[in-house]
Amino acid sequence: MTTPQPPSSQSPGWYPDPYAATDGVERWWNGIQWLAETRDPAAALAEAPAAPVWAPAQPAPSRASTEPELASWGARVAAYLLDLVPFVVLVILVLGSYGWFDLVGRASEGDEAAFAELEAMSAPGSPGSVASVLIGAIAYFAYSVGFHVRKGATPGKMLVGIRVRMLEEDRHPDLRAAVLRWAVQQGGPQLLSTIAGVGFFAGVFSIVDHVWPLWDPRRQSLHDKVARTIVVRAPRGQRVS
Repeated sequence: MTTPQPPSSQSPGWYPDPYAATDGVERWWNGIQWLAETRDPAAALAEAPAAPVWAPAQPAPSRASTEPELASWGARVAAYLLDLVPFVVLVILVLGSYGWFDLVGRASEGDEAAFAELEAMSAPGSPGSVASVLIGAIAYFAYSVGFHVRKGATPGKMLVGIRVRMLEEDRHPDLRAAVLRWAVQQGGPQLLSTIAGVGFFAGVFSIVDHVWPLWDPRRQSLHDKVARTIVVRAPRGQRVS
């Protein structure tokens, strides 16, 4: 029996299988003879995996978008000054209980004795000075620690739109961090200022602490470094306008 040849062309390729019992099966013609390899194109197409769908690669988030927006030095100073207002009033009231208002009135009239008494009252270690510092320190402790632990910001910070968070993770300062911030920023310098001969150095330290963010890469003050906190811009929902 003569072997069927592929129609019209002798070039190698897949052709309808002349030996197949069903239609659609193809057999390989190598240009000389039929080989044993066969295939069913319809079945192969059904079993073929779906072609991958191309989609543009999503750009990786930039480092700038994942870094917190640090608060400016000016915003920090503004918040600090706003927070001092109620405590300045408190200190004046404490001094007033020691006759400060009367002495100021007499001094304004040229009473030299009143000038001398005012100078003595403001001297480190005097009863009025010690009382104002202690009461102010206790009040600022409750104010600063309480607001930072509960809200992450004092009223002054809320007004200018900044807040305090932990350095490693975005959460409010815990009690330990809040106490350390207060002790280095306010408590220590305030208490040392009542000691004669030490108050000057406490004042210098306080100034250095508050200007440190100007050159620090994370804009941290010294009290931030001790407590491992940073000051950042607050989300709009946490700002007071």
